[in-house]
Parts: sequence; C-alpha cells; structure tokens
Amino acid sequence: MRPLKRLFQAAAAILLASTPLGGAVPFEGTVAAVDRDAGTLTIDGGGSGSVSGKAGNGDLAIYGTGDRIRGRLEKGGGQQYLENLWPADAMQQRVMLSVNQRLRRDTAQRGTKAFRSVGERLPEFALWDQHGKLVQVTQLAGHTLVINFIFTRCTNPVMCPASTLRMSQLQDAARDAGLSNVRFVSFTLDAEYDTPGILNAYAASYEIEPDTFLFLGGDKQALADLKEQLGILAQDDPRFIINHTMRTLIVAPGGRIHYQVPGSGWDMSDFLDRIQKLEAPAE
Repeated sequence: MRPLKRLFQAAAAILLASTPLGGAVPFEGTVAAVDRDAGTLTIDGGGSGSVSGKAGNGDLAIYGTGDRIRGRLEKGGGQQYLENLWPADAMQQRVMLSVNQRLRRDTAQRGTKAFRSVGERLPEFALWDQHGKLVQVTQLAGHTLVINFIFTRCTNPVMCPASTLRMSQLQDAARDAGLSNVRFVSFTLDAEYDTPGILNAYAASYEIEPDTFLFLGGDKQALADLKEQLGILAQDDPRFIINHTMRTLIVAPGGRIHYQVPGSGWDMSDFLDRIQKLEAPAE
C-alpha cells in the first residue's frame, strides 16, 4: 500500500474510533454481550444494572464476553456510546500499580539524572497494549526492541504519522530479513485519550502486524516517568494537541539501551543494520 494512502487511512480510522461527547456517565462491569454487526457492547454492572451502546471498531475487536472493563456512557443524536474503555481486571490493576510505583520511585531517586543513556537498562513498567493485555518490561526480555513515543491524534505529518510509518516499514524489513526476535514498541504521549481500543484501530489503519508490534498506554504517571527517563519532552499545545520531541531507541536483548537517535529523522537502513548485528549469532 502506498505510504500516503496509509496515512490517510490512519487519520480516518482515528476519527471513526471516537464519537461526540455528551453528558458522560462512568460505568464499570463485565461484558455480557458483543454484537459486532450492530457495533454494540452490553455491560453488566451487577447491582448497578447494565448499559449498552455503540463502541469503536478497536474496542469491538478486543473485548469479549466475560471481560471486565470500565468507561463512560455518552448520549448524543438519539444514540448511546461507550467511550474511553479500559480493562478493569482487579488483579492486573494491582500488578500495574505495584510495578509502576517502583518506576515512580526510581524516577524520583534519579532526580536530575533521570535520563537513561546508552548502556543503561530499560526502566521497569507495566502498561496496557492495543489488545487490552497487560505488558511488563520483563515480558520483552530477550528481544531486541525498537522503541518510540507517538500519539494517535497527532496531525503533524512529519512527526507521529511519519514515525509510525517508518516503524511499520522497519517491521516489514526485519521480517523479510528473517529477524524474528525483534519487537517494536510505541508508547503513547496521550495517556487519557489513547485507550487500547483507540491504539488497536490506529495499528490496524497502518496494517501493522500485531504479533511483533506493541502500542502501549494506560498509566499517565508511568508514561510521564518513561518520557523523563527516555528523553522525551512534551506539553499540551492548542494547535497540535501535544507538542513534543522525538527519540527512537534500540534496546539489546539483554535489556540495555544500545542506540538512540533524537528527532524524527532516523534512518531505517541504519537501524536495520544495527539490529542485524545484534541478532547475529555469536562466533
């Protein structure tokens, strides 16, 4: 698919993944029914009753009966919408809290030296991926990682859209080169908006193979700590939603930062060459 067409499809998918906000009512419960033809989910809230409404394509792709989720019920145009959906499994939430509390303490202890340079280990974290699954850094151990930060609502064509497209192309090139041990990780800069369902729709719009590419979000403070430790600056911006710097990293299978390039102009052939050398069997 031509790169420009993929960019247009990505933008369209994100617009379709969200709906106009009205009076919001928070809810939490268990998915009781999924009607993908009608595009709806029904949530059993136990003693608080049930709610039903239209959901985004990304949410419909990842949530099934029995899943525990939370979100907001929105009303508008004679319809009900289930917005801002997040996993709500109590055990996984406790794990996320525990892991990310350690990350918070680590960032605070590092102080003005929070930024991790080449040779240092990737920090600990626990976040939701685009499938609504909890991912910890320990699950990525032993893989070569290519890491960046993006957000799905980014409209600057030379920033997040270009970076995601290049990451997708590098994923294709790594697969064609037989580099099956590589994993690609994009952390969101837009923690409150980029739910697993939104990230799922974003990944699908770029035709990204989900088995080796993770889009991660969920814990606002953890993502802020990761930004600080991995050298990303970001602030709210009235024009671009978020104004931010960019940095792309390679992490060696042993978990240490091997290479990093600030800005959005990293070279795909350079990254592929470095990955091949990391993945080459020891003589």
